[in-house]
Amino acid sequence: MPETLTDLDVELAQKVSKLLDMFRPIFQSEGGDAQLISLKDGIATVSMGGGCDGCGGSLSAMEGGVRRTLLEKVDGLKEVVILQ
Repeated sequence: MPETLTDLDVELAQKVSKLLDMFRPIFQSEGGDAQLISLKDGIATVSMGGGCDGCGGSLSAMEGGVRRTLLEKVDGLKEVVILQ
């Protein structure tokens, strides 16, 4: 379970993790992965890494897509920080 502070953060973390699980096959098909590291005060920290060797901006595009989707789909989420 990722590091959380409040009951709301726990609820948000569960929703974020569920969405990341939906993305996981796409990440893994490119040799990468994504994992929720922490969710504190409505700010999710997600680790993305691996894969996409030689595919240019694909990782940046994936990061942007993940950030946008999480913010759109998880009410109460304030920010998404992507770590590589």
